[in-house]
Amino acid sequence: MSLAVEITVEDLAGLEIAARAGADRIELAEDLDHGGVTPRPELAAEAVARAAALVAEREAKPHFRVHALVRPEASTGDFLGRPEEFVADGEAVRRMGQQAAAMVEAGCDGVVIGVLTAEGALDVPALEQIRDAALGAASRSLRGLDLTLHRAVDALPGAEERAEAVRTALRLGFHRVLTSGGAARALDGAEDLARMVQAGEGIVEIMAGGGVRPVDIPDLARRARVDAVHTSARSRTPDAAAPTRTDAAIAQAAVDAAGAL
Repeated sequence: MSLAVEITVEDLAGLEIAARAGADRIELAEDLDHGGVTPRPELAAEAVARAAALVAEREAKPHFRVHALVRPEASTGDFLGRPEEFVADGEAVRRMGQQAAAMVEAGCDGVVIGVLTAEGALDVPALEQIRDAALGAASRSLRGLDLTLHRAVDALPGAEERAEAVRTALRLGFHRVLTSGGAARALDGAEDLARMVQAGEGIVEIMAGGGVRPVDIPDLARRARVDAVHTSARSRTPDAAAPTRTDAAIAQAAVDAAGAL
């Protein structure tokens, strides 16, 4: 049982580390220190081109993909139990639709989105609007597109609400849900993750993310039966002189742990 590995990065140097480590894909974002925002279209296009070059040079998996976060504003990243962090008005939803389309036009293989209502449920009309903007751009480019529902689901009030969010994601045509199972660390949310895996019916991939360390991956696979893991693979003691916060040793250890299952 080998798990897919996604590494979130904010620059080309991080992308190269993830690719060479053998990751399946990256999530591209900026300002990860505050939870991440949509990358600039120029950065997204550069990442797509670099990923293609690494695949051609056989320094990345043949299916290595670039997904982009779509989130106009970052917070502190402290959103558990706070659905208001993901509430968006009509103008913000329109902007997210434009950003999602821009990521697709830049060549990204997928977009990562999430919007909640103030009452603590998925904002289905908003998600449909952003989804349709992204799919429209993909259709114009004659390409397919992966849709990921991000950790907004972890701000929902309870396990049943998260399981229902997975069922809603299935109906909306999402391919995966990124979640910690509502916990600060995915390993602590393993029981809820297992419920979400069941709700996905083998159709929606459940990707465990949130404080995931390489050493956690075997336990996540055994206890939660998730399909994939998501990690920032970032150094805890960043080197100001380094070109990226992505740590090659952590990225490699995560890929190795997932591949050894």
